[in-house]
Amino acid sequence: MKKFIILGIVLTLGCLQSFSQGKINNLFGLSWEIAIPTNNDFLDKTSLSGGKAEYRYFLKKVPVSFGIATSWNSYEQYIPTQTVYYKDNNSAITTDMDRVIYTVPVTAIAHYYFNYGKKVMPYAGVGIGTQYAQQTIYYNVFENDTYDWGFVVRPEIGALIRPNGGNWGIILGASYQYATNKNDLFQIDNLKSFNFNIGLFLNN
Repeated sequence: MKKFIILGIVLTLGCLQSFSQGKINNLFGLSWEIAIPTNNDFLDKTSLSGGKAEYRYFLKKVPVSFGIATSWNSYEQYIPTQTVYYKDNNSAITTDMDRVIYTVPVTAIAHYYFNYGKKVMPYAGVGIGTQYAQQTIYYNVFENDTYDWGFVVRPEIGALIRPNGGNWGIILGASYQYATNKNDLFQIDNLKSFNFNIGLFLNN
């Protein structure tokens, strides 16, 4: 009987410890981000110079979190000499140029988690907010700059991976980003991209 009582205590403590390790109250994440621009006549080169920082607050009774995120991406592409038409084809310039886009979206985020409390927790979520964008053209000794703010929406999927079920882990994510930033010179009404991020997170 004594052996069964001891075994019961050990199993109970083990279950409590596992439950404690599975719970997440707050999460802080920092990731490297790759961005692939889509449907953009300004440039189409993938950005490897990006990052993402985020905070998530987890609700206690449902596998849902709310928080805030910001990311940044720097795109740059050299365009060989060509004739570029703009302003409704009423103007043109023949030159080579270097095109640069720098973006900083800031979004409120919400996520739903599958297998909550497990070592691998897939999730689906969305971010909604605003994006600052700077689009610059360098040609010859001249440059042309466009600065503006736009509305941004960012649906995403991913997974939180905790190798030991503890208070740190790996964060993986993929998202589609749509922003209303404009470039009147090139008649661009939005900036769109597919984004992929990998990084680390801490939780308590």
